[in-house]
Amino acid sequence: MFKKNLLIVFTIISTCNYAQFGFERNNLIEVVQDGETQKFPWAGGMDYCQYSSIDLDFDGVEDLFVFDRTCNKVMTFLQKGATGVTDYEYAPEYEKDFPADLHDWALLVDYDCDGLKDLFTSEIGGARVFRNTGEADENTFELVVPLLVSQIYGGDSYMYMRSSDIPAIVDVDGDGDKDVLAFGVLGTTVEYHKCMSMELYGVCDSLEFETKNICWGRFREASVSNEVSLWDTLISPCRADDLTDEFPVIITDEADRSDRHIGSSVLALDMDNSGVMDLVLGDASYKNMVLLMNSGEAVNTNSGMDEQDLEFPSNSVPVDLAIFPAGFHVDLNNDGIRDLMACPNSVQGSENAKSNWRYMNIGEDLEPEFIYQESNFLQNQMIENGTSSLPVFFDHSGDGLLDLLVSSQGQYDTLSGNQKCKIAYYENIGTADTPIFEFVTDDYEDLSTMGIGESLAFYPTFGDLDGDGDEDMILGEYVGYCYYLENTGGAGSPAIFNTFVTLTDSEGEAIFQGTYSYPLLVDLDRDSDLDLVIGRRTGKLQYLENTGAGTYNFVHLTNELGGVDVSGEGFIQGHAVPQFVDLEGEYQLLIGSKLGYIYYYDAIEGNLDGIFHLVDVSLDNINIGTYSAPAIVNLNGDDRYEMVLGNRRGGVVLFESAQASNIGIQSNEVANDFSIYPNPTNGNVTISLGNLSASELKSTQVIVYSIRGERLALYKPQVNTMILDLSKYAKGTYIINIVDDKQSVKKKLVIQ
Repeated sequence: MFKKNLLIVFTIISTCNYAQFGFERNNLIEVVQDGETQKFPWAGGMDYCQYSSIDLDFDGVEDLFVFDRTCNKVMTFLQKGATGVTDYEYAPEYEKDFPADLHDWALLVDYDCDGLKDLFTSEIGGARVFRNTGEADENTFELVVPLLVSQIYGGDSYMYMRSSDIPAIVDVDGDGDKDVLAFGVLGTTVEYHKCMSMELYGVCDSLEFETKNICWGRFREASVSNEVSLWDTLISPCRADDLTDEFPVIITDEADRSDRHIGSSVLALDMDNSGVMDLVLGDASYKNMVLLMNSGEAVNTNSGMDEQDLEFPSNSVPVDLAIFPAGFHVDLNNDGIRDLMACPNSVQGSENAKSNWRYMNIGEDLEPEFIYQESNFLQNQMIENGTSSLPVFFDHSGDGLLDLLVSSQGQYDTLSGNQKCKIAYYENIGTADTPIFEFVTDDYEDLSTMGIGESLAFYPTFGDLDGDGDEDMILGEYVGYCYYLENTGGAGSPAIFNTFVTLTDSEGEAIFQGTYSYPLLVDLDRDSDLDLVIGRRTGKLQYLENTGAGTYNFVHLTNELGGVDVSGEGFIQGHAVPQFVDLEGEYQLLIGSKLGYIYYYDAIEGNLDGIFHLVDVSLDNINIGTYSAPAIVNLNGDDRYEMVLGNRRGGVVLFESAQASNIGIQSNEVANDFSIYPNPTNGNVTISLGNLSASELKSTQVIVYSIRGERLALYKPQVNTMILDLSKYAKGTYIINIVDDKQSVKKKLVIQ
């Protein structure tokens, strides 16, 4: 708690004293995949999700609450479809309504019968409950039970639930209040915790429980498999002579405490409209789900499970999700009949790019028939690339427009069952003013097949390192090395990367400082060549100066550039992903981190041997999930920067900065005779500065920037009309900036 409060205080102090970039979400740039424009491409990705329904905007229609346990992220979606139509709109503005410290699992259930969904969520050793106290048009949540308690063996005990499990919170006995079904301490039988609210008070707003059965359903799940033994709970702790009673609760010394397993998910629903709950189970080590049919005809008769479907739903495409699937019963098409979602409940080792299996219910709500629809529900409307997305901008096609690459730490490979890094390529098919990204491939240049490192956590950076006019690649990866891939495509043509060598320094030694490397090429010392800064797992920056002429020669200078450390207090991992932003000749440093915050440093110019100034540990209070990875450019040549931010969930979020003048850039909109022609140009361009006096010329500079905001050249004009030869630069959009001691004026220039 101390560390968290310290971070908050530090952030407040920093925000009060320093101008921020003013980044805000921007969903206006279109993304096209398979010929269709995605509805919410910048939603940030989804991996291991849990689904509940709730009316977010109080329009009488149930919307979606999704909890992604990947990084404990809440996502909210509004249902815009008519009856029988699935049409969701991502609505992140509602996410702030939910508690910020949710973890492991979160389910919405109206326990007090007031029409508002309350929140049950994991706590160490059990579960806690937040009551929805919202009014009119806003859901608000108040903690009412810090740890659920149930009466058992004559006394109160915490209601045990593993953090890895998913319990069922439903009305088991049909009396109107919500009971709990969950695997107990032994891990092989389901415990029934009966809510006593109706019995004690005649209303359903109490959370008092009694454990009525520790072998509910009279079955036992094997400790070493997901096979279920029906009618096989007649040994300790369940005895035959007690099984005619509602509550056969007994404990003996014969209990086999070694008979435990690591996790199960429980979905309770009435599959045959019998009034008695059936169960759908998922197991931590298996890919299928098991349906258990209850033989009972009335509630609380301690009926047993007498049928099982090991390939649920066997009438359609069975669930097949590598390990530990969980099921969720929600209405997905606004017809009042609940459908089925199946998702992995593990945070690793399972499908992560197509992990939201949707089944539509073509039957009745209490006698459902689930039919498989798709494996990437909602994910197919967003950029989604597995686990830990790492975005980078690069003009692959050579048309002068920045394309988008989205790498991943690992994407689940269904053939091998292992994680494999792939870099998705989205071509910019728009214009210099209006970018549009179209998905081309999920394996850019077939990098995953080239045998680079462990084929995990690829992170590329680009720049012309051999002086041939096209941009080459340096690729970091999981093992911690970097690799050099020469671009043989040629200037103005699509890039070609088909060979690689291990990147070495000026001493011929491989550049290595432990696992994970996040390289960035940037002219940090302003000597007109590209230096190398590498973000490291430690949260620090390695710096190598380029002293080459016509080729690269990286001289290792330090492993602690600027004293930067984004690991956070008391942590040994930071996963620093750096971005230097050139604001009118002054570098600003923004760094992604494992904790998900973006660190902001300045005081970099002329201070490469010193300590950079830490402006903020949480830039603009942005945190969309752990392992943040920013890519910052000026995509359309206006006075704002775009930031595409990756995170652990495998997608990306788009932000746009405030006007440059609000983040420290003097760029006044004043009348000026400054003109550029021809524009577009093939290389030679004339710049007219109007009628400046000799003294005004002396204080004037002409600066050429790339669309990324990198300074490429600086000229000091001697006359009011000057001719520049820019033919050495690749096709694309550039920024010409005229600066004197009073003002700064920018105009776009297109080289074609």
